[in-house]
Amino acid sequence: MKLITYFKNDSIRAIIRKILLFIVIFLLAAVAFFAYTSNIEIDEGTETMYAILRTMLYISAALSLVFIAPLTYVFVLDAEARKERAKIYRKSKLNKQIHTFDVLNFTFMLLFMILSIFPIVYVLAGSFNQGRDYSTGGVFILPRLFTFENYKVVLTNMGLWRGYSVTIARTVIGTITALVYTSIVAYAMSRSNLKFKKIFYWINILTMFFGGGLIPYFLIIRSIGLYDTFAVYVIPGLYSVYNMIIISSFFNTINNELHEAAMIDGASEFRIYWQIFVPLSKPVLATVALWVAVGHWNSYFDTMIFTNNQNLQTLQYFLLKAIQTATLTEGMPAEMMERLSPKTLSLAAIIISMIPVLFFFPFIRKNFQSGIMIGSLKG
Repeated sequence: MKLITYFKNDSIRAIIRKILLFIVIFLLAAVAFFAYTSNIEIDEGTETMYAILRTMLYISAALSLVFIAPLTYVFVLDAEARKERAKIYRKSKLNKQIHTFDVLNFTFMLLFMILSIFPIVYVLAGSFNQGRDYSTGGVFILPRLFTFENYKVVLTNMGLWRGYSVTIARTVIGTITALVYTSIVAYAMSRSNLKFKKIFYWINILTMFFGGGLIPYFLIIRSIGLYDTFAVYVIPGLYSVYNMIIISSFFNTINNELHEAAMIDGASEFRIYWQIFVPLSKPVLATVALWVAVGHWNSYFDTMIFTNNQNLQTLQYFLLKAIQTATLTEGMPAEMMERLSPKTLSLAAIIISMIPVLFFFPFIRKNFQSGIMIGSLKG
């Protein structure tokens, strides 16, 4: 009964719906994948492999049914809630009209969505295709000769996991530290009583348009002892003028009376920042966190320029070397080289590197949308 009460609550039900929907979509995708792979010819496929695939198909199908039931119940409650709201708030007739712009906009967005998804589908199809067969061309949406061999080789490569660990570490540490440091500066720049505020502002703006170039930057990195250290991934990215302006613009939209009331109660500036402004700024902070995290995750240039230690090589630099120099096929037996190619191996590595970002984005999508809009209201 207590669980049903939770389902009746709109805010809790919305969270439950998102979680259940994500799980159901994942399980249905797994059902489609295992149903497809268990009924096609797989390169070097064995009876044991087909038996495992069929077992996974049955398990994923059973789990899908288990999670579809509560999701259906949530949708029924949503429909009842919409009916109740419709009794109170009468819908405008304008919302029921379909205009030419709506059709054109929907068509354009559908085409844009297809164009955005197709590269992922193309890479995914190539990553599951046999290397020698892939080299003949013509693989775009579905694999022609299915194989798991590409993923076996990539997942057993220690360089991939070393790059994964370095990239995850720099993404987590770099994002948290950059968010804290940039938001502190943004809070200071949002205060009207900051001395020399205009001077600080124009100095920041100047750095957005003018820089010393790569060679002076490299010499500075070496002179301060950051070269070939993990700190070279974190310290140079602590501060971004653009992100500071976005966060500061959001801070300016917060009612100044909250700041004044907290000052009267004896709160320090840091306490006001940490306990009032930060909790009220979750949308814009989530937006900036996503930008910084994706920047760290996709970065390879700083690894190429500022490090020489293989233990500091990031995942994207590992992919770059795999694509340019075919490092994934080094030392392979001749019989494996007949079935594999550097291209399909690099495609499999690309898919593996995309998984965390694809998994992380849906959870902050709402904050990302509201944060970028609210942060742009006031300068």
